[in-house]
Amino acid sequence: MSQAHLTLHELLPQQELTAAIEAGHVTRKAHPELPLSIYTYTRTCQYERVWNVVTTRCRGLVVDDGTGEIVALPLPKFFNVGEHEAGQPYAPVLPDEPFEVYDKVDGSLAVVFHYADRWRVASKGSFISTQATWAQRLLDGQDTSRLVPGVTYLAEILYPENRIVVDYGERRDLVLLAAFAKDGTEVALTEAATHWEGIGSVVTVWPAMPLADLLAMADANRLPGGRAATGTDAEGFVLRFASGVRAKAKLAEYVRLHKVLTGVTERDIWRGHGIQRFAHLPAKQVGQALGCSAEDIEASGGRPLDALLEQVPDEFDAWVRGVIAGIEKQMGDREQAIDAAYRSLAPLVGDRAAFARAAKELPDPALRPAMFLRLDGRETELVTYRSIRPEAADPFKTDEEN
Repeated sequence: MSQAHLTLHELLPQQELTAAIEAGHVTRKAHPELPLSIYTYTRTCQYERVWNVVTTRCRGLVVDDGTGEIVALPLPKFFNVGEHEAGQPYAPVLPDEPFEVYDKVDGSLAVVFHYADRWRVASKGSFISTQATWAQRLLDGQDTSRLVPGVTYLAEILYPENRIVVDYGERRDLVLLAAFAKDGTEVALTEAATHWEGIGSVVTVWPAMPLADLLAMADANRLPGGRAATGTDAEGFVLRFASGVRAKAKLAEYVRLHKVLTGVTERDIWRGHGIQRFAHLPAKQVGQALGCSAEDIEASGGRPLDALLEQVPDEFDAWVRGVIAGIEKQMGDREQAIDAAYRSLAPLVGDRAAFARAAKELPDPALRPAMFLRLDGRETELVTYRSIRPEAADPFKTDEEN
């Protein structure tokens, strides 16, 4: 007798799933052509840490809308060892049992499943994301005859344009991480690896070691065997306990770099550069103009960009310097416009009322406050700098599919 597919309502309490969707903690997206939906936790869920039986399972969960059968069953969301050790309610104490150690691959999740006579790929949150589309093209060109319909294969999508932090060079790969049978049981990685031959590589398995040793390695940015690693060399480790529970331990330097690359926006660069550019002015005055406190400026040592650019990938360094060059160009253009406008009003400097009337008639209203600063012999650069604050924008890297 063949295994039966799990159904959505066997896996997840229906009322709790409905509540999670209504609360904005889980999103359901329809396939553009097939009667399928993909369920994924949202950024709000992640920020608010609303982890429960529903949100942890909705990590690229694919369901047949007609039958309710689960077509693709991804790995549940799992957490850092530190979260388990800190007693977070969503991360119970890790089991006292043997565990395997896998490489933590730094790409985007591929959920590979069979439906309507074809092997298909979704990413964690979409059937049609850039990453899913890339992986589908790769899969379509490979020999999928060994794959077993009904099994969900979970892989990491690696290609240069999808780099997060770790630098894999020109590598283009689908790295097998795990597989699940249609009844929800996990398929042994060694068995799933035989199905995956000819498609991509299989995640590296490291030698077993005590947990304390593994965590000490991650903190010291080292790999098994003692080799030093930066955050661009490796992400860290995944632990898989005998009962199937997983946890992760990331290299300290990877964590720092990931936070920088996925958290820093053009506005952050503008503020950091401004702090350094106007270091000759009182910190309180600069803070007011840049939207931060004098304490923030002092805490950064007055050189926040220097700290930010310490040991980052070349591409990030180039991006930061490009943003700064753009800011300086805007500054120069704006100051030249102020110079020209002030020269046009110079004949009226002896009559403040006439000067004010003429300033009010300037075609660019953004120039008007600077006219009175110039009239009073004061610097205009800080006011100009504040006026070119970038709009809210995405950071250097986004990592929503990881």
